[in-house]
Amino acid sequence: MQGYNVPYCGLITMGEAWHNNHHAFPSSARLGIRDGEIDPGWWVLLALRRAGLVWGVKTPEMLPYRGNLVRLGG
Repeated sequence: MQGYNVPYCGLITMGEAWHNNHHAFPSSARLGIRDGEIDPGWWVLLALRRAGLVWGVKTPEMLPYRGNLVRLGG
């Protein structure tokens, strides 16, 4: 099943609108992975990590390569 990004909802959903990114990298804490993809949830996680309250945060760059991914849109 394919998820779709909903760009105009990125801010009000704390980044959850980047649903296609979630399907591409399900273990990633960061959902807004391209320039312009607003991800306030990621900003909160960064602040919590800096405060020492969160650790083991994964991003797409840290995950195993997935050669079967196809970039959709823009």
